[in-house]
Amino acid sequence: MSNKVNYQIADELIPAVNMMIFVGSVTLIFGFLGCCGAIRENRYFLTVFFKGLLIMFIILLAVGVLGVIARTASGQKMVKKHMKQLLPLSKQPQDVQESFQAVEISGFCCGFFDGLDWGNSTAVPNSCNCTDASRNCTMLDGREIYSTPCMTHIMTWLDQMSSSLVGIAFAFGVLMLVGMAFSLALFYQIGNKKKSIISMSQMA
Repeated sequence: MSNKVNYQIADELIPAVNMMIFVGSVTLIFGFLGCCGAIRENRYFLTVFFKGLLIMFIILLAVGVLGVIARTASGQKMVKKHMKQLLPLSKQPQDVQESFQAVEISGFCCGFFDGLDWGNSTAVPNSCNCTDASRNCTMLDGREIYSTPCMTHIMTWLDQMSSSLVGIAFAFGVLMLVGMAFSLALFYQIGNKKKSIISMSQMA
């Protein structure tokens, strides 16, 4: 699929993509605070780091859930509903038409559901022309076009994308749990160290 169509579908139907970018950016900031807290042995910075990672971890759980939902029947139904709003394709802006034609060429398909999604037989672009005899093709007003709907191609891409999304969210989650564990351990270690210093000073 072309990048433009990829990102349009992702923006509309998988807000988890934007959430993942947000989580990555904010985690970098909390990571800096965590480093400062560890180097300076500052319990306040470590507390902010721990709480920040905890919030990001909860958001990651939501990302994982959205990734799973995108692979379910309800997620596919949502995609189909969105695609129907773009019909007929011939009425869409030129850049959208060109992007979808690129999808048809790379996916050896025509229209979201069939070639008539372009409006009528005369509006079907050359990108639908069956140029590969090994693919499924059909006749439309004397033209041989691909009979496979691009919805199949889009669903395959969506499934791959959601799988990657869940995998990345899981990996991030594990790293966050490790970071929270270390920050908590360091937090109590610094506290015990300060108590020991206070006790020694009182004894002296």
